[in-house]
Amino acid sequence: MSNSIKRSGLFLLVLICLGTYASGQTVFDIGISTNHHVHEFRVGGRHEHRQQPLFAGNGFHYSRSYTSIYLVNTFPGSYSLNFAYPAHDININPVVSLFDRWPYDPFARRYELPMGPKALNNRKHFEYRWNMSISPSSTSSLLYIAVEVPAGLNSSIYFPHDITIMPQALSPMHTLEKGITYLQGPANMVLASEGQAELSYAVDKAEQGFDTGTLPAMPIKNDLIKNWSFNDGLRYWTPHRDRISADDVKTFSLSDGILKIRATIENAREGIMQEVNADVSGAYSVVLMADVMVKEQTQAGLGPKGVDAPVAIAVGYKDSAGGDNKALVFYKGFYSLKSEDTDNISDGQLVLKDQWYRNIFDLMQLEPKPVSIQYISLEGSGWPAREGWIRDIHLIKSGGKE
Repeated sequence: MSNSIKRSGLFLLVLICLGTYASGQTVFDIGISTNHHVHEFRVGGRHEHRQQPLFAGNGFHYSRSYTSIYLVNTFPGSYSLNFAYPAHDININPVVSLFDRWPYDPFARRYELPMGPKALNNRKHFEYRWNMSISPSSTSSLLYIAVEVPAGLNSSIYFPHDITIMPQALSPMHTLEKGITYLQGPANMVLASEGQAELSYAVDKAEQGFDTGTLPAMPIKNDLIKNWSFNDGLRYWTPHRDRISADDVKTFSLSDGILKIRATIENAREGIMQEVNADVSGAYSVVLMADVMVKEQTQAGLGPKGVDAPVAIAVGYKDSAGGDNKALVFYKGFYSLKSEDTDNISDGQLVLKDQWYRNIFDLMQLEPKPVSIQYISLEGSGWPAREGWIRDIHLIKSGGKE
């Protein structure tokens, strides 16, 4: 286990098995996951960090620091990153760093932004703006930003600050203008896919300062999933029972871009699925990414057979020996009730109830590797009552045939 993973408090277990259910799973012991909590906001939106504490831990710049991690879905182009904090915190000396992937990934590259002189503006805030750009050669769209301050004696600290990213670079005449310090960040930063097989972290999406309903959903390049945000209702998606199309499925609903799967008396495997039928031979990554939440669970773990959860994702695929044989199935179930039966949770992820979690897994880490993706299923099954939510589902292919 690398020092980076130890530093994040991550307990990693990868199990690879073959058969009808093929898996390459990471099981996390959730516990206190302060290092695995990310605040997500959109380009053009501002995140106001006010009442949320920053927690102490091993830092990126300081050996011990209070840190908060942010995530922005970006695309190739120029940006202005803005950061501001109150003048009464003049002695805190924050550090802002950019990462080309999940910061605790052992292969992550860190770009520490220069802070330069402090200029007090009319709002009695110190404000910094960095010009930067994302390279077209990026294989990911996820930009991670860490804000850290040196840790003291307490286990947490409240450090109010604002962070914004705008889709254009600025060209001020001087480094200091209008009480703002203008500096240069990385040019042509290459965002990369995770170097480890899988990761999972709690994620909260910041409230937007504008009407996101008027904005089109921004597709991710080479995403194999259509209507990933459910902006078009169930277009491209089909209700299913046991992954067979069914018109009478009533255990799911759509609301505000969230698929909600709830069962009070049924234990059948039901949900929605989408035919993909994509050639991924030669691809060096096919990244499955989704946000999930467990709202209610009665049956612990993944049930007696290890394949039942309030919310789960299944991907049918074929390997190089697939031919006309039945597709292999990658299954990932999410549960909030711990199970004493540790033999039946290898295909699962323990999460905290009522909290969004982002799960990212590279299907090309499976052995044997997929050569074609057949379908993706979003589902729930097992002893009722149970309820799980899911949003923003992606299968992002990098490399291979177009």
